[in-house]
Amino acid sequence: MVEDISTNGKSKKEKILFLIKFYIAFLVTFFILGYFEKYLIGIVAYLSYVFTKIIIPNARLVNNFIYLPNNTVEVVEECTGSFLIAGFLALIIVYSKSSKEFLIGLFFVLLAFFVNIFRIVLVCYLVNMHPENPWLYHEIAGYGVILTLVPILVVSYLKIIERYRQSLK
Repeated sequence: MVEDISTNGKSKKEKILFLIKFYIAFLVTFFILGYFEKYLIGIVAYLSYVFTKIIIPNARLVNNFIYLPNNTVEVVEECTGSFLIAGFLALIIVYSKSSKEFLIGLFFVLLAFFVNIFRIVLVCYLVNMHPENPWLYHEIAGYGVILTLVPILVVSYLKIIERYRQSLK
């Protein structure tokens, strides 16, 4: 069970220390990503546009705006997923015990990044199909994707690391 992976055999002090390390790593990575936010907006907008263009061929990208036939989507700082990426990076920084585990974690960070891109593409699709309620579809797609796929990624990462560690014994 995943709960056992991170807490099995650890004292209360070790658990608290883990959380402190996690929050410090999170804050550091979040502020570093925040420094590059303007570049991240461009990258996220472009990748979202590329994948949106597959399902909506007349989509156009101008700066960080994705123009759709029936609506327009603006990719802003919150859309970059820096909070999500910082959380994942903090987890792998604190949880990894070797460079191989860290590399496995980086793969999951990349997956989390593309989950965020998928979320934006889904928002583009939904607000183009239903232009009368863009915020409703933004909220449903945004929270639905993040709250579904991110826990799956975290649990998968922890399970893979657990199997990897058991294979070394």
